[in-house]
Amino acid sequence: MVDRLVNSEVNARRIAAVDACFGSSGRQPLYQPGRVLVGEGVLVKMCRKKPKPRQFFLFNDVLVYGTILISKKRYNTQHVIGLEEVNLENLEDDGEMKNGWLVKTPAKSFAVYAATSTEKKEWMLHIQRCIQDLLAKSGKSPATQHAAVWIPDSEAQKCMVCRKTTFTLVQRR
Repeated sequence: MVDRLVNSEVNARRIAAVDACFGSSGRQPLYQPGRVLVGEGVLVKMCRKKPKPRQFFLFNDVLVYGTILISKKRYNTQHVIGLEEVNLENLEDDGEMKNGWLVKTPAKSFAVYAATSTEKKEWMLHIQRCIQDLLAKSGKSPATQHAAVWIPDSEAQKCMVCRKTTFTLVQRR
């Protein structure tokens, strides 16, 4: 019983520290009874123009990420994604982009990349376990509808609809 209280106090302090790092840019307070911080780390998120490093926090019920202003001290643009509606999809290594997977939700889907294959496996395993535990507790089924994944212009050499037209100086995107 004492261990459980100590662990819940340590967890509450860790969540409060994450909340403090987002400061006033945190859209919603992260502390909730029963919420546990499972892990955190920097992943590269594929954005519109180019891949960018983002700080990710995995809780037992949500995935939170933000833009890194000062590493381990300050983040902004907090994004909170409920794990009940998340699906993961493995990405094969392609050129420079390695150790990636898709995070797919009904509202937003995107690719993220870990520094190593071990880190990728650990992130995917922990996220999947959190999703399974959450769905088992709620009795809900996994989400089936997902938003399209953004493909940066530099990655799309051919039309995504017909897959025949190659983009050139004359034939525009």
